[in-house]
Amino acid sequence: MMHRMSRLVMPLAGVVRSRVTPVVMRAPLRMVPQKRDFFTIIEQYQRGVTFTLGRVTSVKGPGPRLQIPFIQEIAKIDIRTVVADLNKQEVITRDNVSISVDAIVYYRIVDAKIAVCSVEDIAKSVTDLAQVKVRELLSHSEVNQILHQREKFSSDIKESVKEMATEWGVEIVNVSLKDIKFDEGMSRAMAKKAEAERLREAKIIHADSEVQTAAKLLEAARVLEKSPAALRLRELDTLQQVAKETNHSTLFVPTSFMSGNVAQIMAYQDASTLTPATTGKRHAV
Repeated sequence: MMHRMSRLVMPLAGVVRSRVTPVVMRAPLRMVPQKRDFFTIIEQYQRGVTFTLGRVTSVKGPGPRLQIPFIQEIAKIDIRTVVADLNKQEVITRDNVSISVDAIVYYRIVDAKIAVCSVEDIAKSVTDLAQVKVRELLSHSEVNQILHQREKFSSDIKESVKEMATEWGVEIVNVSLKDIKFDEGMSRAMAKKAEAERLREAKIIHADSEVQTAAKLLEAARVLEKSPAALRLRELDTLQQVAKETNHSTLFVPTSFMSGNVAQIMAYQDASTLTPATTGKRHAV
């Protein structure tokens, strides 16, 4: 009996093993296909460069566009104006002054096909080129020229960058020198120089005024010398101006001036009274 059961169990065990083992060893591998879209949407501010089997076939405008999976690919290019802030540029000018320049570049892509096929990274290429041109042009100029002709240097940098960027399908809109900084010692030196310049100009203006005043006084003296009456009127006007002051002043008048003219002087001085301090020689107002 036991012998028969063992003979029946052994075939069953073989059957079980033969059924289980193939299932484990022959499990199929699943292949997940790569997802490809038949349609793509190009925004209003974009252009789509279509590659068919690796070659550029067309440039598409905004809207829904059809592409054949595995055969075509559309590269979307942004044509809006980009503002690139250049890193702080350390420049040594022609007069051996170290300055730090901050600049901004405005550019946009005008030819999407050339931009895709000619340059790998448009943003990096434009900013690096602008940095080189900033250092190149400013290093051949003096500090005073850079400070007083900032717009001119901005225009020169723009034209220099524009020559090469045009070959990449990029238009340089503008280049601006945002800020120019000096170290602390140089700032103090420039402040002293500016103060000295202002002092020099003030002294020159004062000297010119002295020369002009002396010339006019000399001309007036010559006129008064030729006309005694005009000299007398000038003397009387001077006494009147002194008499208008509120303080008390003592004047020493020559005897020749007072002889025969005291009455005229008293009538001319209506603001105050002239009191003689001495007998014909000293008078107080």
